[in-house]
Amino acid sequence: MVALVEECGGLVVAMENCSGYKTVGLKIDESDQRDPLLLLAEKYLKIPCSIMSPNGRRLELLRQMVRDFQVDGVIDLTWRACHTYNIESYFVADLIKNHFGLPFLQLETDYSTLDRENLRVRIGAFIEMVIENNFRRKKYGEG
Repeated sequence: MVALVEECGGLVVAMENCSGYKTVGLKIDESDQRDPLLLLAEKYLKIPCSIMSPNGRRLELLRQMVRDFQVDGVIDLTWRACHTYNIESYFVADLIKNHFGLPFLQLETDYSTLDRENLRVRIGAFIEMVIENNFRRKKYGEG
């Protein structure tokens, strides 16, 4: 997906998915004398994954990422089989559009390449929206 966004003229500055950035800041206190398996379990339960409900930590992480990475727009990629991320997409869209005033695109796909051209068209149109939004913000001093 990153390659497709870049082929369409976009630049991916950060990714929030089931691993990677979500887990970077989660450390285990090695001085804690409790059972190491308990400490590991507590760490994994703190990951802001969509299966955890309520999942306010995920939205807080997204708020921080938008600020830290100076995001101009958000593509919310959901794998077709991940129902919990599909449900959360509503809240992510609300945060990105209404709190930050940024363009938002929700994409649902599977692991095949059959929908590649459809995704390319949608991503291309989204990037045009991002460019227009950036132009308007600079011209009128918004945001």
